[in-house]
Amino acid sequence: MSSARRSLAAVAAGSVLVLGLAGCSKEVDNGQVEKQLKSVLQQKAPDHKYGKVECHDDLKAEVGAKSDCDIEVDGTKQKFDAKVTKVDGDKVSYDFVKG
Repeated sequence: MSSARRSLAAVAAGSVLVLGLAGCSKEVDNGQVEKQLKSVLQQKAPDHKYGKVECHDDLKAEVGAKSDCDIEVDGTKQKFDAKVTKVDGDKVSYDFVKG
């Protein structure tokens, strides 16, 4: 694994996000997850160029639920998983883990 990939894995592994669920929904919209993944990586590792992000499913508001995502980093597609760590009422906490 290259040093750039190792650093991205370390950056995303500790990132916990809390988002409110919209209305009665029991999911976090995949578009919101995509925005958060890109934002977290840009903030924590600004020396990389980030392109298209695609999370393939909405993230269910259940502990352990996952959504797999792809993001272009420096022109190469990389995989990350968004994994729910906690649900508290209308708030969902999740981490991004390098896939």
